[in-house]
Amino acid sequence: MSYTRNYRERIAVNYSGSVSYRYPASQNGGSGTAHYSGTEYEEVDVNINVDTNPFDNSVENCNRNVNMLTGAVVATEAAQIVSIDKNSKKVASTIISGFFGYIRSEISQQVAELSQNIDAQLMHLKELSQSCLSKKKQMEGDFKRISSRYVKIFDDLNNELSNRVHELDKPTFVFKKETDAQNKRTSENDMVNTVAILGGECGNLHTKISTSIAKKRALDTLNQAKVFLWQQKKLNNTIQQCMLNENTDNQKFSPVCFIETNNEKSQIGKNLFTPTFLTSLQENSKKSEIISQFAETSNSWIAIPKDYNDNLILYFNSELNKYYSSSDLNAERVKEMIQKIANIGLIKVINFQTI
Repeated sequence: MSYTRNYRERIAVNYSGSVSYRYPASQNGGSGTAHYSGTEYEEVDVNINVDTNPFDNSVENCNRNVNMLTGAVVATEAAQIVSIDKNSKKVASTIISGFFGYIRSEISQQVAELSQNIDAQLMHLKELSQSCLSKKKQMEGDFKRISSRYVKIFDDLNNELSNRVHELDKPTFVFKKETDAQNKRTSENDMVNTVAILGGECGNLHTKISTSIAKKRALDTLNQAKVFLWQQKKLNNTIQQCMLNENTDNQKFSPVCFIETNNEKSQIGKNLFTPTFLTSLQENSKKSEIISQFAETSNSWIAIPKDYNDNLILYFNSELNKYYSSSDLNAERVKEMIQKIANIGLIKVINFQTI
């Protein structure tokens, strides 16, 4: 749309200059120059007419072209979306069919391999089952043969033991046989009074025998209790003799390890290692005191007597065999190396005492 703009402005104009002049001689005559300057203000009006019709026409034309381009882009986008969807479905169907075909072929191949392995394993299992059945039959035959032989041996042993028991207690068996014969004869006899008397006597005899057996068992029980009490008292006396009175001064022995080391600077380091349960020896002052006793020149180092050395070697070897199993090759090598390093025969002691 065309429009008009009006601009009004007051403009200041500065001016300056000089003028040469001459004047006629009145007396002497002469010439000169006169300078001037100043500011002049002028009101200026400017009217601007802007014709926008060509621009409006071009904008309308551009808008129409943009709308046409937008429609084309939308149509192209819709066509592209349809094409992408179609192509993606085609690609997806191709990938899915190819994937499932590949999986199907892999599964078929694995099934074929597994079926072959299963057939081979079944044949192997069948052979093993046949071997097991043959072993079972053989073991059953061996068991029957061995069991029959041992049953015969046990029967012979039973018969032999029965004969030996019968021979050892032959008087008892003879007495039993005669008693049974006597009972049979008296019970079948018409002498009823004899049977009654014999029954009474047998009852009294059984009563006396039962009473005698009970007394014998009671006496054995009392004797066993007496022996138990006597042994318990003997054990208590032995324990009391072996126990130490806590108020009595006595010596206690404990192993310690004294080590001297020599470093590169020819400095000798001394250290003492003691068991943790000896709390009094864990203090540095006690350790220093013991180290000073080891370092005294008056100490006489002597070799361990042969009998104690032999006992020490036996104990050392037993403890070594306890901690290192002979079935492990590594443990066997470690044990051999410890035995080489130990060299117990060269151990020397200070103030050896017989314990």
